[in-house]
Amino acid sequence: MFDEYVSTFERLWVTLRAKWCKSHNLGGALAFTHDRVKIEFFHRVVQVEVDDARVDGLIDDALHLFKAKRFACAFTLSPLDRPTALAKRLEHRGFARGMQASAMIYEPSAGSSSRPSIVQAETSEVDEYEIWSDVMCQSFAFPPAMGEVGRSVLVAPDVRRYLARVDGVPAGTALLYSQFGMGYIDLVGTLSLHRRKGIASALVAQATVDSAALGNRWTSLETTTGSEPEHLYKRLGFRTIYHRERYTSAVCHSG
Repeated sequence: MFDEYVSTFERLWVTLRAKWCKSHNLGGALAFTHDRVKIEFFHRVVQVEVDDARVDGLIDDALHLFKAKRFACAFTLSPLDRPTALAKRLEHRGFARGMQASAMIYEPSAGSSSRPSIVQAETSEVDEYEIWSDVMCQSFAFPPAMGEVGRSVLVAPDVRRYLARVDGVPAGTALLYSQFGMGYIDLVGTLSLHRRKGIASALVAQATVDSAALGNRWTSLETTTGSEPEHLYKRLGFRTIYHRERYTSAVCHSG
């Protein structure tokens, strides 16, 4: 199951990110960039599959691309990437190991938390997209352009957006992207004024129910390893299947 799950998760993640970003074929890896929105969410190198002799050339090509884009060059590595010693090669070239992400699968137990009744987490309609976008961007401190460029991606049949309300007031967001038999929960965010009210729990609970109803074999998400959200997701019935490592070069920087 592990190999199939990892393959599906990586395929889905890349497919969703490619809808947002500009893709670059580096000859053995795929790079994502975005000319309008300069945030880490949109910039990285993934799906590395090269021979040992090609590694340094690939790194050079990636550094050149991100230098031209005036953004830090980062690799996000999964267990599928080759060669297996790629992380060491990146460190040798001056890349620093940064954030580790946990790819998590939903496997509820009897002790999983339930949704608080004071929070309404419902599917957000198309005519509410601007509200959803504004809450999402504020929750993550994203620039407003993030929501603008994402409209064509997120207002789509394979994406279900959620808007949580407290006493009728918009307070948090999430989305569910379904492809390849997997439901992927993303952009679970809460406005600072409404944190610690069970909003994220309500959003994730609704998304997991809907993912199952859509017939997905797996429901997954990704979060920073060791973070407060990771502990929350564990309480909600998720467990970590594998980790994705991030390596960033100090050679390039955003401008």
